[in-house]
Amino acid sequence: MKPSSPDRMERSVIHDAEGDLLVQRIEPLFSSNLPALANVAIAALVSVAARDDVPRAYLVGWVLLMGALSLYRVFLVDRFRRSRPGPSEAPFWERRMFHCAAAQGLVWSLTGLSVAQFPMPMEVIGIISVAVCGMLAGATFTLTGSQRVFRAYVFPAGIGLIAGIMLSGAPEGPVVAFMGIVYLTVVLVWGREIGRSAEERLAMAAEKAHLLANLEFAQRETELEKEFKQETYNKLGHELRTPLNSIIGFAEVIASEAVGPVGTPRYKEYAELVAESGKHLSNLIDEMLTLATGESPQTGADGEPVDVTEVMVFCRDMLAPFAKTRGIELRLSPADQDLPPIRIDPLKLRQVLINLLNNAIHYTLQGGRIELASTRGAGNFIEISVSDTGIGMSDADIPKALEPFNQLENGKTHNPHGKGIGLALSKKFVELYGGRMEIESELGVGTKITVFLPTDPRAAG
Repeated sequence: MKPSSPDRMERSVIHDAEGDLLVQRIEPLFSSNLPALANVAIAALVSVAARDDVPRAYLVGWVLLMGALSLYRVFLVDRFRRSRPGPSEAPFWERRMFHCAAAQGLVWSLTGLSVAQFPMPMEVIGIISVAVCGMLAGATFTLTGSQRVFRAYVFPAGIGLIAGIMLSGAPEGPVVAFMGIVYLTVVLVWGREIGRSAEERLAMAAEKAHLLANLEFAQRETELEKEFKQETYNKLGHELRTPLNSIIGFAEVIASEAVGPVGTPRYKEYAELVAESGKHLSNLIDEMLTLATGESPQTGADGEPVDVTEVMVFCRDMLAPFAKTRGIELRLSPADQDLPPIRIDPLKLRQVLINLLNNAIHYTLQGGRIELASTRGAGNFIEISVSDTGIGMSDADIPKALEPFNQLENGKTHNPHGKGIGLALSKKFVELYGGRMEIESELGVGTKITVFLPTDPRAAG
């Protein structure tokens, strides 16, 4: 199955998160049936308080109208809960609640008409005012999820009663009306602040959703890059091994004289060296691909007893022709005493010395000298060193040179095709067998790299 595009996945996640937040914004409008029931209950109580001052037909019609709108609001709440609308349906449900709230606000404004038309004592006006004020306060908790719905309910209800009190002719009317204006203003401002706070919470939630989407996108992109990288290196390894196996196979046929004598003994030696070099290169490819994919080389290998001098001779013979073409003397200094064998993978030890010698050849100028030496160090350690008279490094550059795929600027001139993995890989191999690597270098003078390896890494560990 083809993986989804990261960009498409990111857009999908963000779109879903924003859509869910849009639904969450209007959910408080449909959170409960209590506001609808409170409207009709309070309206009924107001009718009881005004029964002696307002015609019964007016009161009954008013309560029935409020009851019908409250039932419709209950119906909306129930349908909303059952349908569980998606993001595309949210504006439709907001409009339906807007019309219902506006109609209820207009019905409450009729209390002002009754106050203005029918003379009634101030205590009854006070009861009506308290009822309307209570419903307006309640709206700040139930309708501020949508400011347009909130204002459609609060504004007509408040203005209607204020106008009715002002026109009632009661001596206290103007004062009470002014108090109503102050109260309505407070409710509107309070409702706006509550709505703004809710919007801020939603904005923070949206930002969080966006960050989570970006995180998921980044994780998926990393996984895809890792998969692509692994696939690329697998293909690269296959492409490199195919011709290399042929080289090794033909070299072994020549070295073993399987189809007839070679004729010149020197050619047979060359064929053996080609076969050995091919096997070594095949192992190097495996290790390079392991390092390039960010994995660590296999640990815990016991290795086998290896003659250090024999490995040093092999590496010298392998790289001597290359050093000669560059006009550099490559010298192998005999040990001052017999060295005990060390327990290590011989291919890894070869690779360490080949890497060090190869670097020394690349960064030593024509007429320079390279020396490969070994000695028995303190304790059970063997010291193998590669010294050159090359361009050298500053103290600050030595840690950088040990980083994988990091080639120093002054080295690019002498080895433009280098990838900066030789020293890093050598250091990993040395540490794998309980050893360490030390670098001494001076700009313009040369470099000496010493490898310390225990004769038995199991005892050293």
